[in-house]
Amino acid sequence: MKMAMKQLICRICFGRTLLVSSKSRSMGTQPSDTPLRRLLEDASSFGEAQPSDAELQWATQPYAVRAASATGPESGPAERVQPQETTILLFPGQGSQRVGMGRLLSNIPAAKELYELASSVVGWDVWRVCTEGPAAELDARCQTAVLVTALAAVERVREERPAALQRVRAVAGFSLGEIAALVFAAALPFEAALRLVELRTAAMRAAARERRGGMLTVWLAADASLPHALLRARDHAAERGVEAPVCQVANYLYPNCKVVAGDEEALRWLERHGGEHGVRRHARVRVEGAFHTPLMAPAAAALREALQAVPAARPRVAVLGGADARPYGDGAHVRRALARHVARPLRWEQALQALYARPRGAAYPLTLALGPGAALRATLRQVNARAWDSSLQVDV
Repeated sequence: MKMAMKQLICRICFGRTLLVSSKSRSMGTQPSDTPLRRLLEDASSFGEAQPSDAELQWATQPYAVRAASATGPESGPAERVQPQETTILLFPGQGSQRVGMGRLLSNIPAAKELYELASSVVGWDVWRVCTEGPAAELDARCQTAVLVTALAAVERVREERPAALQRVRAVAGFSLGEIAALVFAAALPFEAALRLVELRTAAMRAAARERRGGMLTVWLAADASLPHALLRARDHAAERGVEAPVCQVANYLYPNCKVVAGDEEALRWLERHGGEHGVRRHARVRVEGAFHTPLMAPAAAALREALQAVPAARPRVAVLGGADARPYGDGAHVRRALARHVARPLRWEQALQALYARPRGAAYPLTLALGPGAALRATLRQVNARAWDSSLQVDV
Protein backbone atom coordinates (compact mmCIF):
# COMPACT_ATOMS: atom_id res chain seq x y z
CA MET A 1 0.00 0.00 0.00
CA LYS A 2 2.83 2.40 0.81
CA MET A 3 4.39 1.89 -2.63
CA ALA A 4 1.01 2.37 -4.29
CA MET A 5 0.44 5.60 -2.38
CA LYS A 6 3.86 6.92 -3.45
CA GLN A 7 3.09 6.22 -7.10
CA LEU A 8 -0.28 7.91 -6.79
CA ILE A 9 1.21 11.04 -5.28
CA CYS A 10 3.81 11.17 -8.01
CA ARG A 11 1.15 10.91 -10.70
CA ILE A 12 -1.37 13.45 -9.45
CA CYS A 13 0.43 16.09 -7.49
CA PHE A 14 3.92 17.36 -7.64
CA GLY A 15 5.12 16.22 -11.05
CA ARG A 16 8.43 14.69 -11.99
CA THR A 17 10.58 17.54 -10.76
CA LEU A 18 9.28 17.33 -7.19
CA LEU A 19 8.59 13.75 -6.20
CA VAL A 20 9.50 11.10 -8.71
CA SER A 21 12.78 9.44 -7.88
CA SER A 22 14.67 7.44 -10.44
CA LYS A 23 13.64 4.31 -8.61
CA SER A 24 9.93 5.09 -8.72
CA ARG A 25 10.15 6.02 -12.42
CA SER A 26 11.64 2.65 -13.18
CA MET A 27 8.87 0.63 -11.52
CA GLY A 28 7.06 -1.44 -14.07
CA THR A 29 4.29 -2.86 -11.90
CA GLN A 30 1.04 -0.99 -11.32
CA PRO A 31 -0.72 -0.95 -7.94
CA SER A 32 -4.01 -2.78 -7.61
CA ASP A 33 -7.14 -0.76 -8.39
CA THR A 34 -8.56 0.45 -5.06
CA PRO A 35 -11.12 3.14 -4.15
CA LEU A 36 -8.29 5.26 -2.76
CA ARG A 37 -6.31 4.96 -5.99
CA ARG A 38 -9.32 5.78 -8.18
CA LEU A 39 -10.26 8.78 -6.07
CA LEU A 40 -6.77 10.19 -6.05
CA GLU A 41 -6.55 9.75 -9.80
CA ASP A 42 -9.67 11.93 -10.08
CA ALA A 43 -7.84 14.87 -8.52
CA SER A 44 -7.07 17.83 -10.76
CA SER A 45 -4.13 17.43 -13.12
CA PHE A 46 -1.02 19.46 -12.57
CA GLY A 47 1.80 20.82 -14.70
CA GLU A 48 4.67 18.43 -15.14
CA ALA A 49 7.45 20.81 -14.16
CA GLN A 50 8.12 24.04 -12.34
CA PRO A 51 9.34 27.10 -14.31
CA SER A 52 13.05 26.95 -14.94
CA ASP A 53 13.46 30.68 -15.44
CA ALA A 54 14.42 32.37 -12.17
CA GLU A 55 12.13 35.33 -12.80
CA LEU A 56 9.18 33.05 -13.46
CA GLN A 57 9.91 31.10 -10.29
CA TRP A 58 9.76 34.32 -8.31
CA ALA A 59 6.48 35.23 -10.01
CA THR A 60 4.84 32.07 -8.68
CA GLN A 61 5.80 32.85 -5.07
CA PRO A 62 3.90 36.08 -4.31
CA TYR A 63 4.48 36.13 -0.56
CA ALA A 64 8.07 35.02 -0.06
CA VAL A 65 9.52 38.40 -1.06
CA ARG A 66 6.65 40.54 0.17
CA ALA A 67 6.66 38.93 3.60
CA ALA A 68 10.31 39.84 3.96
CA SER A 69 9.56 43.51 3.31
CA ALA A 70 6.58 43.42 5.64
CA THR A 71 8.30 41.77 8.56
CA GLY A 72 11.83 43.07 8.35
CA PRO A 73 15.17 41.39 7.66
CA GLU A 74 15.77 37.81 8.65
CA SER A 75 18.48 38.69 11.16
CA GLY A 76 18.64 41.24 13.93
CA PRO A 77 16.38 41.89 16.92
CA ALA A 78 12.74 42.72 16.29
CA GLU A 79 11.72 46.29 16.98
CA ARG A 80 9.66 46.58 20.16
CA VAL A 81 6.28 48.14 19.54
CA GLN A 82 3.14 48.66 21.57
CA PRO A 83 0.59 45.81 21.28
CA GLN A 84 -2.07 48.11 19.83
CA GLU A 85 0.35 48.96 17.01
CA THR A 86 0.65 45.33 15.89
CA THR A 87 -1.58 43.11 13.76
CA ILE A 88 -2.69 39.48 13.90
CA LEU A 89 -4.13 37.74 10.82
CA LEU A 90 -6.63 34.87 11.03
CA PHE A 91 -7.21 32.63 8.00
CA PRO A 92 -10.45 30.64 7.51
CA GLY A 93 -10.89 26.95 6.91
CA GLN A 94 -13.00 24.57 4.87
CA GLY A 95 -16.72 25.22 5.25
CA SER A 96 -16.44 29.00 5.03
CA GLN A 97 -16.95 28.98 1.26
CA ARG A 98 -19.96 30.56 -0.45
CA VAL A 99 -20.74 31.19 -4.10
CA GLY A 100 -19.84 34.78 -4.88
CA MET A 101 -16.79 35.01 -2.66
CA GLY A 102 -14.06 37.02 -4.29
CA ARG A 103 -16.33 39.44 -6.13
CA LEU A 104 -15.37 42.29 -3.79
CA LEU A 105 -11.76 41.75 -4.89
CA SER A 106 -12.41 42.08 -8.61
CA ASN A 107 -11.04 45.65 -8.75
CA ILE A 108 -7.79 44.72 -7.00
CA PRO A 109 -5.26 43.72 -9.70
CA ALA A 110 -2.99 41.76 -7.36
CA ALA A 111 -5.92 39.69 -6.11
CA LYS A 112 -7.10 38.88 -9.64
CA GLU A 113 -3.54 37.93 -10.59
CA LEU A 114 -3.47 35.55 -7.64
CA TYR A 115 -6.61 33.79 -8.91
CA GLU A 116 -5.13 33.59 -12.40
CA LEU A 117 -1.88 32.16 -11.09
CA ALA A 118 -3.73 29.60 -9.00
CA SER A 119 -5.85 28.56 -12.00
CA SER A 120 -2.72 27.99 -14.10
CA VAL A 121 -1.32 25.72 -11.40
CA VAL A 122 -4.36 23.57 -10.57
CA GLY A 123 -5.79 23.41 -14.08
CA TRP A 124 -9.29 24.76 -13.41
CA ASP A 125 -10.79 28.27 -13.23
CA VAL A 126 -10.59 29.16 -9.53
CA TRP A 127 -12.10 32.64 -10.07
CA ARG A 128 -15.16 31.27 -11.88
CA VAL A 129 -15.81 28.55 -9.30
CA CYS A 130 -15.54 31.04 -6.44
CA THR A 131 -17.62 33.83 -7.94
CA GLU A 132 -20.14 31.89 -10.05
CA GLY A 133 -20.25 28.35 -8.69
CA PRO A 134 -22.23 26.21 -9.01
CA ALA A 135 -22.38 25.44 -5.30
CA ALA A 136 -21.76 21.72 -5.79
CA GLU A 137 -18.55 22.39 -7.68
CA LEU A 138 -17.43 24.96 -5.14
CA ASP A 139 -18.05 22.52 -2.29
CA ALA A 140 -16.05 19.83 -4.10
CA ARG A 141 -13.13 22.22 -4.65
CA CYS A 142 -13.59 24.32 -1.54
CA GLN A 143 -10.16 23.79 -0.02
CA THR A 144 -8.29 25.32 -2.94
CA ALA A 145 -10.98 27.98 -3.39
CA VAL A 146 -10.82 29.08 0.25
CA LEU A 147 -7.02 29.05 0.29
CA VAL A 148 -6.78 31.34 -2.74
CA THR A 149 -9.58 33.65 -1.61
CA ALA A 150 -8.10 34.08 1.86
CA LEU A 151 -4.72 35.00 0.38
CA ALA A 152 -6.45 37.31 -2.11
CA ALA A 153 -8.02 39.04 0.91
CA VAL A 154 -4.47 39.84 2.01
CA GLU A 155 -4.13 41.85 -1.19
CA ARG A 156 -7.15 43.91 -0.18
CA VAL A 157 -5.46 44.62 3.14
CA ARG A 158 -2.25 45.47 1.30
CA GLU A 159 -4.12 48.04 -0.77
CA GLU A 160 -6.41 49.51 1.89
CA ARG A 161 -4.44 49.09 5.12
CA PRO A 162 -0.77 48.75 4.15
CA ALA A 163 0.48 49.90 7.55
CA ALA A 164 -1.52 47.17 9.27
CA LEU A 165 0.06 44.53 7.05
CA GLN A 166 3.54 45.85 7.79
CA ARG A 167 2.85 45.46 11.51
CA VAL A 168 1.84 41.78 11.39
CA ARG A 169 3.49 39.94 14.28
CA ALA A 170 1.53 36.64 14.31
CA VAL A 171 -0.87 34.64 12.15
CA ALA A 172 -3.02 31.56 12.60
CA GLY A 173 -5.39 29.54 10.46
CA PHE A 174 -8.31 27.26 11.16
CA SER A 175 -7.40 23.80 9.82
CA LEU A 176 -6.92 24.44 6.08
CA GLY A 177 -6.27 28.09 6.97
CA GLU A 178 -3.02 27.02 8.57
CA ILE A 179 -1.60 26.41 5.10
CA ALA A 180 -2.62 29.91 4.00
CA ALA A 181 -0.97 31.31 7.13
CA LEU A 182 2.25 29.49 6.29
CA VAL A 183 2.18 30.85 2.73
CA PHE A 184 1.78 34.39 4.04
CA ALA A 185 4.66 33.85 6.44
CA ALA A 186 6.92 32.63 3.58
CA ALA A 187 7.20 29.17 5.11
CA LEU A 188 5.58 27.53 2.05
CA PRO A 189 5.76 28.61 -1.61
CA PHE A 190 2.34 29.48 -3.00
CA GLU A 191 2.53 27.04 -5.91
CA ALA A 192 3.60 24.13 -3.69
CA ALA A 193 0.81 24.99 -1.24
CA LEU A 194 -1.76 24.84 -4.05
CA ARG A 195 -0.58 21.41 -5.14
CA LEU A 196 -0.51 20.23 -1.55
CA VAL A 197 -4.08 21.39 -0.96
CA GLU A 198 -5.27 19.64 -4.11
CA LEU A 199 -3.72 16.43 -2.82
CA ARG A 200 -5.13 17.09 0.66
CA THR A 201 -8.62 17.38 -0.84
CA ALA A 202 -8.36 14.14 -2.78
CA ALA A 203 -6.73 12.19 0.04
CA MET A 204 -9.27 13.31 2.67
CA ARG A 205 -12.13 12.49 0.33
CA ALA A 206 -10.66 9.05 -0.36
CA ALA A 207 -10.19 8.33 3.35
CA ALA A 208 -13.77 9.41 4.02
CA ARG A 209 -15.12 7.05 1.38
CA GLU A 210 -13.10 4.14 2.70
CA ARG A 211 -14.85 4.48 6.08
CA ARG A 212 -18.07 6.41 6.51
CA GLY A 213 -17.93 9.20 9.07
CA GLY A 214 -18.94 12.75 9.73
CA MET A 215 -18.72 15.74 12.06
CA LEU A 216 -21.22 17.16 14.55
CA THR A 217 -21.08 20.50 16.35
CA VAL A 218 -22.37 20.22 19.92
CA TRP A 219 -23.30 22.99 22.33
CA LEU A 220 -22.96 21.82 25.93
CA ALA A 221 -24.60 22.64 29.22
CA ALA A 222 -22.32 23.67 32.08
CA ASP A 223 -22.71 20.24 33.69
CA ALA A 224 -22.40 18.21 30.49
CA SER A 225 -20.53 14.92 30.53
CA LEU A 226 -19.21 14.81 26.98
CA PRO A 227 -16.46 12.21 27.58
CA HIS A 228 -19.03 9.75 28.92
CA ALA A 229 -21.36 10.46 26.00
CA LEU A 230 -18.54 9.81 23.52
CA LEU A 231 -17.70 6.54 25.28
CA ARG A 232 -21.31 5.42 25.09
CA ALA A 233 -21.45 6.36 21.42
CA ARG A 234 -18.34 4.28 20.67
CA ASP A 235 -19.80 1.33 22.60
CA HIS A 236 -22.98 1.56 20.56
CA ALA A 237 -21.03 1.62 17.30
CA ALA A 238 -19.03 -1.43 18.40
CA GLU A 239 -22.27 -3.29 19.15
CA ARG A 240 -23.41 -2.49 15.62
CA GLY A 241 -20.30 -4.13 14.20
CA VAL A 242 -17.99 -1.12 13.75
CA GLU A 243 -14.40 -2.22 14.34
CA ALA A 244 -12.36 0.05 16.65
CA PRO A 245 -15.02 2.77 16.54
CA VAL A 246 -14.01 6.43 16.61
CA CYS A 247 -16.01 9.22 18.22
CA GLN A 248 -14.03 12.10 19.72
CA VAL A 249 -13.63 15.84 19.91
CA ALA A 250 -12.15 16.99 16.61
CA ASN A 251 -12.35 20.79 17.03
CA TYR A 252 -12.18 22.74 20.29
CA LEU A 253 -14.01 25.92 19.26
CA TYR A 254 -14.80 27.80 22.47
CA PRO A 255 -16.08 27.01 25.98
CA ASN A 256 -19.09 24.68 25.83
CA CYS A 257 -18.88 24.29 22.05
CA LYS A 258 -16.97 21.49 20.36
CA VAL A 259 -17.05 19.62 17.09
CA VAL A 260 -17.25 15.87 17.49
CA ALA A 261 -16.23 13.56 14.66
CA GLY A 262 -16.14 9.84 14.05
CA ASP A 263 -18.00 6.86 12.68
CA GLU A 264 -21.52 7.48 11.42
CA GLU A 265 -23.12 4.96 13.79
CA ALA A 266 -21.57 6.70 16.80
CA LEU A 267 -22.65 10.16 15.63
CA ARG A 268 -26.22 8.99 15.11
CA TRP A 269 -26.32 7.65 18.66
CA LEU A 270 -25.01 10.99 19.94
CA GLU A 271 -27.69 12.85 18.03
CA ARG A 272 -30.40 10.68 19.61
CA HIS A 273 -29.06 10.46 23.17
CA GLY A 274 -26.72 13.43 23.61
CA GLY A 275 -29.36 15.36 25.54
CA GLU A 276 -29.11 12.79 28.32
CA HIS A 277 -25.48 13.82 28.80
CA GLY A 278 -25.81 17.60 28.65
CA VAL A 279 -25.76 18.25 24.90
CA ARG A 280 -28.13 21.24 24.59
CA ARG A 281 -28.23 21.21 20.79
CA HIS A 282 -26.28 19.86 17.85
CA ALA A 283 -25.81 20.46 14.15
CA ARG A 284 -24.12 18.51 11.39
CA VAL A 285 -21.03 20.03 9.82
CA ARG A 286 -21.19 20.24 6.02
CA VAL A 287 -18.23 17.96 5.30
CA GLU A 288 -17.92 14.46 3.92
CA GLY A 289 -15.74 12.77 6.52
CA ALA A 290 -14.48 12.60 10.09
CA PHE A 291 -11.71 15.19 9.74
CA HIS A 292 -9.13 15.66 12.48
CA THR A 293 -9.58 12.11 13.77
CA PRO A 294 -7.67 8.84 13.26
CA LEU A 295 -10.07 8.03 10.40
CA MET A 296 -7.98 10.47 8.37
CA ALA A 297 -4.79 8.42 8.87
CA PRO A 298 -4.63 7.43 5.17
CA ALA A 299 -4.78 11.11 4.20
CA ALA A 300 -2.05 11.92 6.71
CA ALA A 301 0.13 9.23 5.14
CA ALA A 302 -0.37 10.71 1.67
CA LEU A 303 0.50 14.19 2.91
CA ARG A 304 3.57 12.93 4.75
CA GLU A 305 4.87 11.32 1.58
CA ALA A 306 4.25 14.42 -0.53
CA LEU A 307 5.67 16.85 2.01
CA GLN A 308 9.07 15.17 1.86
CA ALA A 309 9.72 17.11 -1.34
CA VAL A 310 7.99 20.38 -0.48
CA PRO A 311 10.36 23.30 0.12
CA ALA A 312 9.48 24.55 3.60
CA ALA A 313 11.20 27.13 5.79
CA ARG A 314 10.92 28.72 9.20
CA PRO A 315 8.05 31.27 9.12
CA ARG A 316 9.11 34.92 9.05
CA VAL A 317 6.32 35.80 11.46
CA ALA A 318 4.95 33.59 14.22
CA VAL A 319 2.48 31.00 12.91
CA LEU A 320 0.53 29.24 15.63
CA GLY A 321 -0.24 25.58 14.94
CA GLY A 322 -3.77 24.39 15.61
CA ALA A 323 -2.88 20.88 16.77
CA ASP A 324 -0.79 22.00 19.75
CA ALA A 325 -1.34 25.79 19.96
CA ARG A 326 2.40 26.37 19.61
CA PRO A 327 4.42 28.31 17.02
CA TYR A 328 5.86 26.51 14.02
CA GLY A 329 9.62 25.97 14.01
CA ASP A 330 11.93 25.20 11.11
CA GLY A 331 11.05 23.69 7.76
CA ALA A 332 11.24 20.13 9.05
CA HIS A 333 8.76 21.01 11.77
CA VAL A 334 6.44 22.55 9.17
CA ARG A 335 6.45 19.31 7.17
CA ARG A 336 5.84 17.09 10.21
CA ALA A 337 3.03 19.24 11.56
CA LEU A 338 1.20 19.56 8.25
CA ALA A 339 1.34 15.81 7.72
CA ARG A 340 -0.18 15.13 11.14
CA HIS A 341 -2.78 17.83 11.50
CA VAL A 342 -5.54 16.28 9.35
CA ALA A 343 -5.74 13.32 11.75
CA ARG A 344 -5.33 15.24 15.02
CA PRO A 345 -7.82 17.35 16.97
CA LEU A 346 -7.79 21.06 16.20
CA ARG A 347 -7.30 23.08 19.40
CA TRP A 348 -8.52 26.41 18.05
CA GLU A 349 -9.74 27.69 21.41
CA GLN A 350 -6.34 27.02 22.96
CA ALA A 351 -4.56 28.62 19.99
CA LEU A 352 -6.59 31.81 20.39
CA GLN A 353 -5.87 31.87 24.10
CA ALA A 354 -2.16 31.58 23.37
CA LEU A 355 -2.31 34.33 20.74
CA TYR A 356 -4.02 36.83 23.01
CA ALA A 357 -2.54 35.97 26.41
CA ARG A 358 -1.40 39.19 28.10
CA PRO A 359 -1.45 40.86 31.52
CA ARG A 360 -4.69 42.33 32.78
CA GLY A 361 -5.21 45.83 31.40
CA ALA A 362 -2.77 45.40 28.51
CA ALA A 363 -3.79 46.61 25.06
CA TYR A 364 -4.77 44.23 22.28
CA PRO A 365 -3.52 44.10 18.69
CA LEU A 366 -5.62 44.76 15.63
CA THR A 367 -6.95 41.40 14.41
CA LEU A 368 -7.96 41.00 10.78
CA ALA A 369 -10.17 38.00 10.04
CA LEU A 370 -9.70 37.29 6.36
CA GLY A 371 -12.81 36.26 4.41
CA PRO A 372 -14.79 34.34 3.41
CA GLY A 373 -17.18 33.71 6.28
CA ALA A 374 -17.67 35.31 9.68
CA ALA A 375 -16.99 32.29 11.87
CA LEU A 376 -13.46 33.37 12.84
CA ARG A 377 -14.63 36.56 14.55
CA ALA A 378 -17.68 34.85 16.03
CA THR A 379 -15.45 32.26 17.67
CA LEU A 380 -12.96 34.89 18.81
CA ARG A 381 -15.77 36.77 20.54
CA GLN A 382 -16.60 33.68 22.59
CA VAL A 383 -12.96 33.04 23.54
CA ASN A 384 -11.75 36.62 24.16
CA ALA A 385 -14.25 39.47 23.92
CA ARG A 386 -11.58 42.16 24.34
CA ALA A 387 -9.59 40.79 21.41
CA TRP A 388 -12.81 40.71 19.39
CA ASP A 389 -13.35 44.40 20.19
CA SER A 390 -10.12 45.13 18.31
CA SER A 391 -10.93 42.90 15.33
CA LEU A 392 -12.25 43.55 11.83
CA GLN A 393 -13.61 41.34 9.09
CA VAL A 394 -11.93 41.66 5.67
CA ASP A 395 -14.84 40.93 3.35
CA VAL A 396 -14.34 39.30 -0.02
